[in-house]
Amino acid sequence: MAKQEIEEFVKSRPPLFWWLLANILAIAFAITSWVICLNLFRDPTNAKSYQLMIKVGRLDPLEKFIPTSAPKPRRTADPPELEAEFERFKNEDLQALNHELLRAYVTNYDKSEFLTYVKGEFKILSTRTLTDEDFLPSGIVVKAQAQVKPDSLSDPLDYPVFIECIFPTDDDAIALFAPGDSLVLEKVRDCAAILHVSSIDYEGDGVLYLTVIPLCGDNYPLPDGKQIKVKPPETANVGAPLPVMR
Repeated sequence: MAKQEIEEFVKSRPPLFWWLLANILAIAFAITSWVICLNLFRDPTNAKSYQLMIKVGRLDPLEKFIPTSAPKPRRTADPPELEAEFERFKNEDLQALNHELLRAYVTNYDKSEFLTYVKGEFKILSTRTLTDEDFLPSGIVVKAQAQVKPDSLSDPLDYPVFIECIFPTDDDAIALFAPGDSLVLEKVRDCAAILHVSSIDYEGDGVLYLTVIPLCGDNYPLPDGKQIKVKPPETANVGAPLPVMR
């Protein structure tokens, strides 16, 4: 279109045309901005959204609970009960469950529809110190296998359910958890919440593998009488992979 034709086109438009065009553009800009903001502040399990929500005060720092203030769980379950409950989750259902478990944790359980506490005795298999690359940047993670008594008179036996228990702490506690020791999780003392559900290979089969975080336990007791102070950092590394150990 020649320059003269463009000028004639502009002059031929009535003022109402330009008023309508300005309003349409303004509405389109407002809608686009609203959609962008909604997406940014809708999902705290997205790493960028989480950091932005923390920065502008839309999310509170991670909270350390005490037993009297801990969120009420849907249930507290031992290893056989956990196996029966979570073995049915596969593919999309499992992804949706893990998304909700993570969202609940980073929002301090403002909604706790799927919150489950773990109880029972576990045999420690391995440990390692957490780093900045992990979901929580300080503390230790303990990998352990469930120990279940076949009956009230028998000794506990290995059971095909595994956990990794994340202890957020500033204490140097890695030497306090030794392979072969027992890790006992109790509802009232620990409120050990499930953060992630996955599976691990065990004797050729895929078995339940849970990522667990004690919400309470200001001074977590150890078998040798020592204690560690469980204290979550202010923020989590939401983009880090879960589970922490394999």
